[in-house]
Amino acid sequence: MMNRFRILLAPLLVLFSVVALAPAAAAGLDGKWRVTLDHPGGELPFGVEVGRVRGKPAAWLINPPERLAVEAVSVQGNTLVLGFPAYNAKLTLTLGADDRLTGTADFVRANGPVQLAASGTRGAWRFAQRPVKAAADLTGRWSLVRGPRGEKGLAQLRQQGNSVTGSIQFPSGDVRYLAGDISGNTLKLSHFDGSTSGLWVAKLVGGKLDGEVFYATSRSATSWSAERAKGADLEAVMVEKPVSDRLAFSFPDTSGKMVSLSDPQFKGKVVVITLGGAWCPNCHDEAKFLGPYAKANKKNGLEVISLNFEYGDDQARAFRQMDSFAKRYNLAYPHLLAGQPTPESSAKALGALGPIKVYPSTIFIGRDGRVREVHVGWAGPATGALNAKAKKDFDLYVRKLLAEKA
Repeated sequence: MMNRFRILLAPLLVLFSVVALAPAAAAGLDGKWRVTLDHPGGELPFGVEVGRVRGKPAAWLINPPERLAVEAVSVQGNTLVLGFPAYNAKLTLTLGADDRLTGTADFVRANGPVQLAASGTRGAWRFAQRPVKAAADLTGRWSLVRGPRGEKGLAQLRQQGNSVTGSIQFPSGDVRYLAGDISGNTLKLSHFDGSTSGLWVAKLVGGKLDGEVFYATSRSATSWSAERAKGADLEAVMVEKPVSDRLAFSFPDTSGKMVSLSDPQFKGKVVVITLGGAWCPNCHDEAKFLGPYAKANKKNGLEVISLNFEYGDDQARAFRQMDSFAKRYNLAYPHLLAGQPTPESSAKALGALGPIKVYPSTIFIGRDGRVREVHVGWAGPATGALNAKAKKDFDLYVRKLLAEKA
């Protein structure tokens, strides 16, 4: 009898041991993960935190100090899907028995879909899990030059121990939140916001940084260098006098209704026209400011219109993405499909005021219907004081226009 009991018990003990040793089943998807994209320049790491909000799955992208809530999160068995509908992008990760994540990141670019392999392990470290002592403290402002055309930018870095965070502002916009580390004299920084990504690597030699940057669609590196800044800050938003003081357009909103600048609702109002697209990361940062600002000042006579220039000629897809963008930031002003983000398309849409050089750009129209100024670019919250100045200058100019009589 005892031998028969042992024979029956043996398979159960084996099964129990297998289950007990399966970390995926025990640990689940919740927690902090170091996720990497198989980037053209090598591993591009960023943080993902998975948890629950009011009982439903939730996730955040971690690019310190930013903790960015993911728009759409679903869990199907051991598969986590992070959706970014405003970007028409998603990150799919499956938890294996080895307690590791594997999957893909899917984006849409001007030349079509892009897919990168992705993987993840538990933890919150960025590049070097055990970095060696930093050769220097990089905290401060750095004058930066990128690419063969010598595009100038301003890097603002903060270092604590080996960890480095910051951002870089160019006339074409900032690169959002960079995070990484310095190990010895090697600096590595990265960012990923659900669609755009960047991998910045450099060596510190003689007090100067020399390195390369890769983007999600890069097939080769772009060189960059930086040295300690000595002059004034870079102008985050360039102010231009318009070549024409008149603008007329009529474009469809996402319901198909045509909206014109000459419509009665805009007559005698100050009209701010933002030129962008749901694909544009700096446009997302601008929307975080512009949405609440438009609501607060509508009673004072301010109207805002978004002219969207979206990838491709699929109008239905563009409308869906524009709706997702407006929903994400609770934007109450009209979003109109004006064309594609090409010089030819934007010139056709804006006439003498085109083509668009930088996304986002902003056109300011007074109560008399005349175009007064064009502001080029935006500085997002990652840039600190530059972002504060951009918002202050925007507000001061709108207040000036609102004070005028029609």
